[in-house]
Amino acid sequence: MGRVRRFRSRPVKPAVPRCVGRRRRKGIRVSPRLVTAALVLLAGALAPAAARAAATPNLFGNPSFELGSEGWRMDKGKGTVADFRVDAAEAADGRHSALVSIGEVGDWGSQFGQSLDGGRRGKTYTFAVFVKAVGGPVTVRLEIERAANPYDRAARSEPQTVTPDKWQELRVTFTAEKDFAEGWFAYVSCNQPGAKYRCDMFRLYEGPYVPREVGERQGPADAAVRLYDTGTAAARPLPPEALAARNWRPVPAGQSGYVFAGDAVLANDRLTVVLRRQRAGAEVYSAAPSAGGGQAAAGLPGQAGAGRAAGGTLRAVLSPAGAPLREGGGSEGAKGARAERMASVKIAGQEGGAVALEAAFAAGGGPASVIYRLGMGQAFVETEPRGGTAALAIEAPCRFTVLPDFFADDIVIDASEWPAAVAEAELPADHFLLHLAPDGGGIVMAVWNPAADVVGAAFTGAGQERRLVRSVVPYGKGGKVWVACLEGSAIWHAHPVAAADAGKVAAIDWRQPFPAQWRLDWRRKDGLTDSWEMVTEGQDGRFTKVGLFGEAQTLPADRKRWTTVLGNFAYPCWIDRGGRGHVQPLRSKVLAFEGPAVLYPISRARTTPLEAFTVVDVVRATLGVGPCEYVLDVEGQRSQYKGRATCANRDFLNPIFEKGEQRRRRAEVEQSLKEVMVFVRHIRDRVEQYVAFGRWTLEHLAQQKKAHPHLAAQIQELERLAREIDARVAARRDKIKTPDEAQRMVDEFRATVLDNTGPDAPAKCKSFTAAVVEIGGNQDELVGECRWAVKVVRQRAGLLAAVDPRMAEVVAEIRRRSQQVLRNPAGHEGAQH
Repeated sequence: MGRVRRFRSRPVKPAVPRCVGRRRRKGIRVSPRLVTAALVLLAGALAPAAARAAATPNLFGNPSFELGSEGWRMDKGKGTVADFRVDAAEAADGRHSALVSIGEVGDWGSQFGQSLDGGRRGKTYTFAVFVKAVGGPVTVRLEIERAANPYDRAARSEPQTVTPDKWQELRVTFTAEKDFAEGWFAYVSCNQPGAKYRCDMFRLYEGPYVPREVGERQGPADAAVRLYDTGTAAARPLPPEALAARNWRPVPAGQSGYVFAGDAVLANDRLTVVLRRQRAGAEVYSAAPSAGGGQAAAGLPGQAGAGRAAGGTLRAVLSPAGAPLREGGGSEGAKGARAERMASVKIAGQEGGAVALEAAFAAGGGPASVIYRLGMGQAFVETEPRGGTAALAIEAPCRFTVLPDFFADDIVIDASEWPAAVAEAELPADHFLLHLAPDGGGIVMAVWNPAADVVGAAFTGAGQERRLVRSVVPYGKGGKVWVACLEGSAIWHAHPVAAADAGKVAAIDWRQPFPAQWRLDWRRKDGLTDSWEMVTEGQDGRFTKVGLFGEAQTLPADRKRWTTVLGNFAYPCWIDRGGRGHVQPLRSKVLAFEGPAVLYPISRARTTPLEAFTVVDVVRATLGVGPCEYVLDVEGQRSQYKGRATCANRDFLNPIFEKGEQRRRRAEVEQSLKEVMVFVRHIRDRVEQYVAFGRWTLEHLAQQKKAHPHLAAQIQELERLAREIDARVAARRDKIKTPDEAQRMVDEFRATVLDNTGPDAPAKCKSFTAAVVEIGGNQDELVGECRWAVKVVRQRAGLLAAVDPRMAEVVAEIRRRSQQVLRNPAGHEGAQH
């Protein structure tokens, strides 16, 4: 009903820290926005710094200021002058540090830090940070206090003096003697007038103190890329013991003309890439083992890569398009003739911490070459086409393939349900695609630029054993394809859902291997996918929901939520305080779930370890910041809120008239009337955009049906879905009125009620605001229904083209236009459940 917020849940409140002496000081809100965090895996974190990450999760977000000032704040006592800035003048870790400057000091001085989740009672924690004075010695303390009243402390170090000549890692180790449900405020405090100091690499983690240098000492060396010659050509994939031992001949740098006697191997701490003479492609082995089965990895809870063993798992084979699906056999692929063997390999470059090999392959359609490049600490291989190569074939057999969609819902391909008659397909993937490895311990992710309308796919097997065995990604003009291996025990999971499970709470056989934003793709009863981000339980029993590109919201302990389409419901998927996943499939007339629900890490959370990779991390690491934001259309993801919601207008005007204050507060009333019309017109404009899309789609499909009568059945299915938009509008036409009719209501109120001070004024005001709320409420629900309908059209169009490639031409423009109309949703559309 024109609600101020789209959801009936409380937003995250900023922590209000306490000053010494119990005087409340004004806190600066620490933005929980994940627009940046969702796109962040810094260059340093993806290379050497990733290899240096601490063994346990760091509770600080943006600990080395590589995101600028995101998440950090300066609190000041009364009369204190202090500020901070982030720059690249000097750093103890990465490229940036924070410079804190203090002028006059009053009361308790300054406190520079971050609000974060509180620890658990009885657990031991260490708070450490690198500090360096500027200009002269500075005395500081490390402190942690409750982020709300009564502002009691969890830890406080002794005063420590730092000097300008070196970075010093200050620390305090403590045991949490009580629970801190409101969270902690951890900070560096200083009450020295005129002081300046730098700080960098904040760490707060469970466990005793471990010097940062100890964890770093082996990291860069392990992350470095090494090139080997095995000496002899192997007839089969390399066994784990050979990968672990690496008893091969190192190839020194500067040997551009080196001739390999055996097979060529590229290796860093994450991946091993093997170019065997007897294989028509590069074998990519992940250094992490596969625990699988939804079981937590050995080692520390929440530690990405915990239990990582020597050796590796063969995750994918990368070859020119047309390479065989399986070693020693297979058929010609979806694109061109298959490669038969590797003809030659040579060093293509050794610079910038990366090593590249160019491999030439013999194929029935002529020679084809690919450059494979591996960088320091990277979890992905970069490939470029040479010779006659037009696409990259990625052999990574899997049952589930995910085509992530950041505007609507993912498309999930379940090969076991794929039509037996369809051996090859074209999937509607623009820039990325996920192969979910059968053991649950790995994800093979492909990223490419420029965009492709479709990606080839090949299927083999029957029934439950049917698999998508290979995807074929076109390079495009001047393009590249990157293939990443995301590893970790239970990094993805599939949970079976039956129709009878609706409304029932169930713990699933999965624990998150590391903190992240986990996406759960529900299978709808109609075969489509409904994508939800899992919420996480806090220590106070409430839940935090973080959108990919918006602020966090807090859900109550009962997970109650409201959206325009679904109404009231209990949020259906969450992670408890112990990291265990839970589901409660919706019991709704609007939406029903049935079939496997698939979850995977879509993006980072504030506490995601540096060494852990998510889908968005890979996109950013491969494409770079600018292209990544363009591909994900970060600006288009942001919701828009204009004017004043109709219910807010009601709640503002009615009390004024009840108190008889309408004349005295006339200017405020006028402003509310103007703002409510801005709101009404904005929502109605969004509705009209959806209506225009639906009508264009119907006209387009009518033309396509004439041009392709043999596709009439598929086209008619899309027509039925597109007509749903007009049907929704028609059902509410009388209640939503038109913006002009709403304006006439406002004008009449202004002329006949605004200056009325009689006893009937409050009743007339209530009658007016109720009528406007009815318009707003129906518009809110209608715009959500229209968005829902467009998302269904978009997804079904992609699936129809995948099953029948002849539909690709029909649906390409529909999918492009659907993305455009879904951009910048109104706040009441329920863009993210």
